[in-house]
Amino acid sequence: MLDARILQAQGHTQIEIAEMLGICERTVRNYLKQKPRPRKCPQRASKLDPFKQAIIDQLEENPSYNGELLYERIVHMGYVGKKTVMKAFVAQIRRRITATAVQRFETEPGHQAQVDWKEFGKQIVDGRGAKLYAFVMVLGYSRKSFVRFTTDMKQSTLLACHELAFAYFGGVSEEVLYDNMRTAFQPDAEGEWRPTKRLSALAVHYGFIPRRCRVRRPETKGKVERTIGYLGNNFWPRMEGETLSLAGLNERVGEWLDSICAKPIADLGESRAERFVRELPTLKPLPSDSFDARDVVACVVSRESTIRYETNRYSVPPEFIATTVLLYVHPLTREAELVADGRSVRFFPLAAAGTHALLVFEEDRKEFAVRWARDRSRLAIRRAPRRRRVQVPVDVVVRSPAVYDTYAGLAEVGA
Repeated sequence: MLDARILQAQGHTQIEIAEMLGICERTVRNYLKQKPRPRKCPQRASKLDPFKQAIIDQLEENPSYNGELLYERIVHMGYVGKKTVMKAFVAQIRRRITATAVQRFETEPGHQAQVDWKEFGKQIVDGRGAKLYAFVMVLGYSRKSFVRFTTDMKQSTLLACHELAFAYFGGVSEEVLYDNMRTAFQPDAEGEWRPTKRLSALAVHYGFIPRRCRVRRPETKGKVERTIGYLGNNFWPRMEGETLSLAGLNERVGEWLDSICAKPIADLGESRAERFVRELPTLKPLPSDSFDARDVVACVVSRESTIRYETNRYSVPPEFIATTVLLYVHPLTREAELVADGRSVRFFPLAAAGTHALLVFEEDRKEFAVRWARDRSRLAIRRAPRRRRVQVPVDVVVRSPAVYDTYAGLAEVGA
């Protein structure tokens, strides 16, 4: 058939081709009528085939996952092929993922909220150098946003910010979508990412489902990403040259959120406030009690009747000397509660971390003075010198041994 097509391309007729190839004219005609078909190549199994799905799952989760780590992972699973084969397959899957068209994702009212952090680097806040962060939660339908500035991203801070956000919105969405933050999700023994215990407790308390978005897939949390970008480009430049404080920043950002809430959203033709009117009735109501997001710190009471936290010392009742007490610390208000023997002793504000302050409560001072006097008197009694016994002189009669022989004879007569 190939020879017939070559001769036809050279200008020969079907009769001439039949004579030249030694076959009948009908056979030549039938060959030339057929469309050229690609040559079938035998499909051979690849050593990579059993591991392709694992590679695809990992790249779907994180398209930029390191190739060397991916190779080590499948080798541990039993792969014995060449690294170049795996790299070629990885490049193919990456091209397919990055070329996939992204469709705009719109959520129903009350269905989803998105959470993320914005970092502002090291700043002078409240007169001290500290790293500055902003917690951001955005309702998916209305785009109504909540922002809280903090100086850390601890898990307790994350949970406390949730409480403030839900109270600000006046309700809770059906689910909350998170970036890949370790304070929210952690891998279990099998490598599956699951909500942390404290986040799960918060979710149960408020009745929402925690979701984890895919790594480096901005379309899955685009609403909070755009809000974070707007926060950095529109709000933060307004703070240039001003003296920063957490209270001042949170007050100013609240005013800024109110101002943008009334502006129409370009893509939707409505403002956040207008859309939130429809979304608010779909949010779940807030629970009657609040969630305890405080950190719990165990402290040993010293002989001076004090505990140490963040380089500062605080007095406690002297009855707890040489015992362990619990300090419940709220991450945002820095209000502390002292708990000993299962009962609450007092609430008090914490001093600034690292200032080496000493806070002594007056009632502790008085009780410690009484105990100190009592312990000192006991110690004085214990250390008092003992009186020596006076030896009373005793008259000693000196007798000769013969006297005892006389006593022995009398004894025999009496017997």
